[in-house]
Amino acid sequence: MTSLLAALVLSLVPVADGTPDYSASPLDPAEMEQRLAACPVTFDKAIELAVAKVPGMVVEADVHDHGGVLQYEIIIGGNGTIKRVVVNSTSGEVFAPALDLKGAMAAARAKVDGQFMSVVSDQLADPPTYTARVFHKGKIHTITLSAVDGAITSSTVQGRFPGEDTGDKEPVALPSGLQYVDLVEGTGAQPSGPSARVRVHYTGYFNDGKVFDSSVSRGQPAEFPLGGVIKGWTEGVGSMKVGGKRKLIIPFQLAYGPEGRPGAIPPKATLFFDVELISIVSDPGAAPAPGK
Repeated sequence: MTSLLAALVLSLVPVADGTPDYSASPLDPAEMEQRLAACPVTFDKAIELAVAKVPGMVVEADVHDHGGVLQYEIIIGGNGTIKRVVVNSTSGEVFAPALDLKGAMAAARAKVDGQFMSVVSDQLADPPTYTARVFHKGKIHTITLSAVDGAITSSTVQGRFPGEDTGDKEPVALPSGLQYVDLVEGTGAQPSGPSARVRVHYTGYFNDGKVFDSSVSRGQPAEFPLGGVIKGWTEGVGSMKVGGKRKLIIPFQLAYGPEGRPGAIPPKATLFFDVELISIVSDPGAAPAPGK
């Protein structure tokens, strides 16, 4: 239980993703004392209300300021799980997960009636969620629901590989282990080799569909020499033509190896990229144009 709660920091500073906000000024203890004393719902009462709503053992309680309203956040353990209950310090209204896993499956099935791959709960999210992954008509549907009321908060569809759908195209497998699928065939020039400097747009995915890097999201194409990137890119982008778009499936041996990149890329990670070759910025190895 302790390890699950280690990320919950007892703080009066509200932070959306659960991490401490070290940029905020320290709270005034005298002011907070007065605010808490003026709350119609006390700390003790909030715990009582939370347990009445979600029976179990209270393992942690905290106060947060949400838009000028103090709320009690209470973590309750029981039946092999933990739940996050929020109590409004003014009204005493209790917000708690009402959905169990069976209910989450029913709500997801109402959206996509397929074969379940997994249902994962994050009871410490704000709001708590269930995320279901469902196979349906050759696609993987990822459906995230609020555990409080069952509302669908996101729904995405993925084909065989993360990112842009490849339809029924089979990947081309190269001797190196690199695989690729041409999404759009380019009609322009092709880089002559590793010395070529190219401009691209790309989005990188892990095998679960999570985006770990994207020039598209940043709104700024990337430029680099083909010899200065991972081997999978050197080979995969090096055989593209300008105007083309390709999905690269890069095994860890051609990416960041068995160690990965701490904090960014897990060990032995197969990486998936949707890459668009926008232009060749310079190409010292290219053959000179006729007549020059």
